Amino acid sequence: MAKKKKANAHGGSFRVKANGKLEYRITYKDECGLPKRKSFVGATTAECWEQEDEFRDMLRKITAGVDVYSTIPELVREKYDSDFAKNYVGEQGYSRALETLKIIEKSRIGKMPVVEITEAHMDLFLRSITGYSNSVIEKVYQKVRMGFSIAHDKGIISTNIMLSRDMRCPKSCKKDKEVKGMTEQEQIAFVEALNNHKAPEGRNDYKLQLFIELYSGMRMGEINALTPEDIDLEKDIIHVKRTISRGKDFRLFIKDGTKTYAGKRDISVSGILKPYLTEALGRMQKNPFGLIFYDNIKDKMISTSQVNSFFGRMCEKAGVGYYGQHGLRHTFATRCIEAGISAVVLKNWLGHKDIQTTLNIYADVFDRMHFNAVDKLDEYISGCMGKIVPEVS
Repeated sequence: MAKKKKANAHGGSFRVKANGKLEYRITYKDECGLPKRKSFVGATTAECWEQEDEFRDMLRKITAGVDVYSTIPELVREKYDSDFAKNYVGEQGYSRALETLKIIEKSRIGKMPVVEITEAHMDLFLRSITGYSNSVIEKVYQKVRMGFSIAHDKGIISTNIMLSRDMRCPKSCKKDKEVKGMTEQEQIAFVEALNNHKAPEGRNDYKLQLFIELYSGMRMGEINALTPEDIDLEKDIIHVKRTISRGKDFRLFIKDGTKTYAGKRDISVSGILKPYLTEALGRMQKNPFGLIFYDNIKDKMISTSQVNSFFGRMCEKAGVGYYGQHGLRHTFATRCIEAGISAVVLKNWLGHKDIQTTLNIYADVFDRMHFNAVDKLDEYISGCMGKIVPEVS
C-alpha cells in the first residue's frame, strides 16, 4: 500500500508509491482556465519539483499562444510564409525554401517537436544528409539552424544545441560537380553540330538560345525572358532586366529582376552575336508575354531545363564532354579572358555581385594567361625604351 503524505508548502501533495518512489500531485488550470490535476514521479522531492517547474513553464508558453510542440519545418515554414506575405522574399526564394524543407520533413527530426531533439538526434541527422551535394547540405543545415533559432527566440527551448561547436555543417561524400568551359576544339565541334542540326517537325529548336549564351554569357533564364524592347541593335546593347524562374508548385513566371541585383545590366553585342539576335527577332511569334523565345507548341514559357536537355543531346552529337548547359556561360568567359578582356569588364557582362566572384570562378583561366606575362613585360619595355642590355662586369 502506498503511504499518503499531506500537502506541503510548495503547493502539491506527495505519497510514497509501492516501489519506493515519490508521486507528487498538483492542481492547476489549463489554457482554457479549467481546473486539472497532474502527477509527477521522482526519487526525491527536489526531482518532482523540478518536473513541476518545467511543466508550469510549458503551460505558461501554451497560454501565451506558443506551440511548444512545434517542429523545425513548421517554425521555418511559418517564417517564410510571413516573409513572403510581406515581400521580404520573392516567389522563387520562397519556393526553393519549401523544397529544402521537404528534406527535413522526411527525416526523424522533422517529425519531432524541437524541444525533444537532442544532440544525439542532430548528429544522426547530419550524418544522414551527406549523400546530397554540398550546396544542398548547406541549405538544409541553414534551415535547421534557423528553426532552432526561432524556437529559442519564442522560448520553446532554453538552449540552442545548434550553437554547439560539434554541430558543424557536414560535407558531402560526393565530389562537387565540375562546370567548366569548352576548349577551342570542343567549341568548334559544338558549333558545327548546332549548325547542322535540324529540328524534327513539331519539335522546338533551341539553337539560337544556345548561340546567344555562348556569345553573350547570359544565363538561360535571362535569355528566355528577353523581349524585343530589350535588344537595341542600333547601339549594339542587350538590356538584361528579367529572368524566367520557377515559383510555387513549380510554376514558371517572369521575375522582374535577375538572379542577383548586379545581374540587371547592359551587355555589349559583339559582331558574332548580332546575327543570332537578328534571326531570333525575325523568327519571333506572337505570344501572351511578348517574349522572343516562347514554346508555341505547348503554349508556355520555356524553362532552362528544356534547353538543358537539348544541350545534352548536342554535346553528345558533337562528341564533347557534358558539364551542364551553364558551361556555355563559362565558355564565353574563358574566351573573353583569353582575348585579354579585363576582369572588371567581364564582371559587369556576367552580372556578378563583385569582382572577387569573377576572379574565384575563373582563377585557373586567369592563372593560365599569366604564364607569358613576363615576356609581355620585356616586349613592352623594349618597345618604349629600346633594347636594354645588362652590363656584365
